[in-house]
Amino acid sequence: MKQWLIGGALILGLAGCASQAIDRMNSGLNFAMSQNVSHLVDALGQPAETSDDADRTRYRWFKESHIEPCNVEVWADMDGIVRKTSWSGYRGACESFAEGLTRVYPLK
Repeated sequence: MKQWLIGGALILGLAGCASQAIDRMNSGLNFAMSQNVSHLVDALGQPAETSDDADRTRYRWFKESHIEPCNVEVWADMDGIVRKTSWSGYRGACESFAEGLTRVYPLK
């Protein structure tokens, strides 16, 4: 019985950490909308790749993981203003990106 309680508490704790990282990713990228992409470079570092896509520039940050990599994509207009964001990946791989976003765009 004691082992079940400890196991349950551990699972709940890990679930809380996972949702916190997801919240930080979502919140940070939401705050980045309509801001200059330079703020995201401050938060995430230099993008792994950039490419021109019609009238926008696509920026991509990537972090490898054994489970699932973290992938952050941002599209900015000609003035460098963020117009679209997306991300996917494993919480553990995204943790450093989430921390950078929280540093530049603090949760409120």
